[in-house]
Amino acid sequence: MNMLTFDKTDIKQKDKSVIAEAVFAVETISCHQQTEKQMRAKQLLDRLFPLEHGSHQDVTAYVVDYRHIMAYFKDGGHSGLEHPKHFVAYAGEKEDPESLLLRDGTGSHVEISFGEHKGTGSIELVEIKDIQLETCTKFPMTETDNSAMRHWISLVKGDQNGKPQACSESKEYTAKNGEDYTLEPCYTC
Repeated sequence: MNMLTFDKTDIKQKDKSVIAEAVFAVETISCHQQTEKQMRAKQLLDRLFPLEHGSHQDVTAYVVDYRHIMAYFKDGGHSGLEHPKHFVAYAGEKEDPESLLLRDGTGSHVEISFGEHKGTGSIELVEIKDIQLETCTKFPMTETDNSAMRHWISLVKGDQNGKPQACSESKEYTAKNGEDYTLEPCYTC
């Protein structure tokens, strides 16, 4: 039997460069080009958290269904995430979440915030208000101190020059099992 083998570190390194490229593509779009920024943000979601069928580009609504995310399309079709375990929590109502919290394979969180519905009477694509990526910055005071700060890097919202903004704040969600899910600005790694 002839079996192929893969070097897992090589796959992880390639995956990180794809993610870095996708993040850079969103960051480089001017804040005045919102249509382009929306397209690139959804492409980033397609790379990081792909749907089982379809693309985030074509989603008209996200709904929390039991412990899963369902993405709905204009044609009435729907799809879940290719890897349902990436969904961990949400804010708002299950039928119309204000934001979704996803966690990648490394344990880093990504928050997707949605824009207001325009109320035009026709089915419209979901507007992404922001995508925030979690980063961990360690500030060791002593050799035994492992405290770290959780920062959120905003990709869609930026400063006047379109550069990403960073903040450190508490965030509260409802976990997919219904319990509270809180992310504090400081934590121990």
